[in-house]
Amino acid sequence: MSREQAVKEVLERAARVPDRFRRFEVGAETAARVHRIDGALLDEALDLGLAYEGSGADRRFDDFDLKNLGLGLRIPSPAWLQVRLSAQPFNAEAVVTTTYRTRFQGRVGGAVLEPSSQLASGVVDGTLRRMGPDVFEADLHVSAGENAPDADKGAADCARELGPVLPEAARLEYYLVPDELRDDVGFVRETRLADCRAGTTYLAHVAAEAGAAVRPASGLLLAGAFPLPHAWLEVRRGDRWLPADPYYLISMAGYGLLDGERWPPHRSVAGTVWKICGPYTDLCFLATASGGLSDGPSGGRPVGPSGGRPVKTSVRILRRST
Repeated sequence: MSREQAVKEVLERAARVPDRFRRFEVGAETAARVHRIDGALLDEALDLGLAYEGSGADRRFDDFDLKNLGLGLRIPSPAWLQVRLSAQPFNAEAVVTTTYRTRFQGRVGGAVLEPSSQLASGVVDGTLRRMGPDVFEADLHVSAGENAPDADKGAADCARELGPVLPEAARLEYYLVPDELRDDVGFVRETRLADCRAGTTYLAHVAAEAGAAVRPASGLLLAGAFPLPHAWLEVRRGDRWLPADPYYLISMAGYGLLDGERWPPHRSVAGTVWKICGPYTDLCFLATASGGLSDGPSGGRPVGPSGGRPVKTSVRILRRST
């Protein structure tokens, strides 16, 4: 496919997003520096219909439009690099049960960073430790479950439970959508555009309409050194719930980032994700800022959950043990 045709395809998808959801805040300099969209490509996209406001040096673009242009053209932009990184767990030789020593850090001013109750209840007991007022560490234990090397080969097959979901997952087109549309089932149904969160929300709705035992889940995709906020499905099997992510697997296979035969859409993704809660909760709710620092840095001291304002929190894997 030529670059011109690739740009046309991206802009055709962009045209399905109503203009009222665009925020024209990104200039040409930022487009080049952050999104790696140089002047020549920007001019080409403008000629083919890229939305903008203003003129000349004051021309402004929508951040999501630029991110999707980078994805569509496989430009080494942050958006494309993050998508590539997300597929890393699916290219490992095997999925094995792993414990991750993980650091959580956020800017809290004079307050103290505390784990949210959801996070605190999910980490390994006794492993939460504060390393300073704005950072704490904890262990995440992630079972490979049905994907473990010694598991029954058919145990990870969720085709029966995902029956009504798979055809709809195959219809969707991977596209980063504005935050206001990520939980809009009608938008996804009409446009077929969805990122992981929007796709999960929509497919959970499809499953509910069909009476299938499928529910949404959210948490972290354990990719590289920096886990990514992610959303997926869970399917009920007896008294257990198995993680499944048909839309993500279809999308990443389409990008050529994972082996679609090894990871068909009906395979469980156990061992690659760590659940925090059900319906998607923003990454900031991993932690909150509460009170003030009363006892100074408490390197290595246990911490516990408490109320407070949500804080955007970065997550880093320090080490893995199996």
